[in-house]
Amino acid sequence: MKEKGTESLKKTTLSQEVLQAAGCPEETIRKILQEKSDRCQCRCLRQYRKELLANFYREQEKLTNVDYLLYHLEKKQQEKS
Repeated sequence: MKEKGTESLKKTTLSQEVLQAAGCPEETIRKILQEKSDRCQCRCLRQYRKELLANFYREQEKLTNVDYLLYHLEKKQQEKS
């Protein structure tokens, strides 16, 4: 008897479409799909995840800096009023 969870896991295979939907660049997709073992595919995906997080943190820092500038400019405007 097959479990329902196991069946859905089998349907979630790594394909070019799934990896593109995850935002993987073509080079990363090629590298992942060339790997034969799940372990190696996981390693590739984890590396891509690290890159995404690093980019996210850089963008988050920029957003924080913009918020800081906006706060001070708006405070300066209020003081003039």
